[in-house]
Amino acid sequence: MLRFNCLIPRLLLKLQKIPYGPKLRLVGWPFIFRFPRARLSLGEGVTINSNFWSNMLGLYHRTIIVAKNGASVRIGNHVGLSGVAIYARREIEIGDDCVIGANVKIVDNDFHPLDPEARRRDDPACVASAPVKIGRNVFIGMNTIILKGVELGDNCVVGAGSVVHGRFEAGCVIAGNPAKVIRRIDP
Repeated sequence: MLRFNCLIPRLLLKLQKIPYGPKLRLVGWPFIFRFPRARLSLGEGVTINSNFWSNMLGLYHRTIIVAKNGASVRIGNHVGLSGVAIYARREIEIGDDCVIGANVKIVDNDFHPLDPEARRRDDPACVASAPVKIGRNVFIGMNTIILKGVELGDNCVVGAGSVVHGRFEAGCVIAGNPAKVIRRIDP
């Protein structure tokens, strides 16, 4: 029975034509969905934790990865995700060797228009979006929110519970709401 449960999420990835590298590790059942004309890929050695027992900090939900029409989500090699929500209308890229903590949210859009009339019409064309780029070997602490347009350089560390907006150079430790550089990591 256990082997059967491990195969179903992989089968769902194959049915959606979502490429994934060797050594994909799925703990629990993630919700991964690729809309038509969207691109979504998972690198080699990716670990996706999606059940309560997979992370002792406690997960609020399964890992959710959604690539809307025309969007691109690329998750690099040896990335670890725990109860993470990733939602792309445009582009989200996560570099190799990243660790993304429990309950982190990564979005490249505002979900709803800011203009009240457009919001009443539920006009998706008026929803602001900007690509999100997360460099290599980045650690993002639990309960962090990564907003549209964020660029995190290689080797950054993001403190737990931060709300991140903007661009940050490689080797920064950032934290807070809004997140700011609190120190640099010397090589």
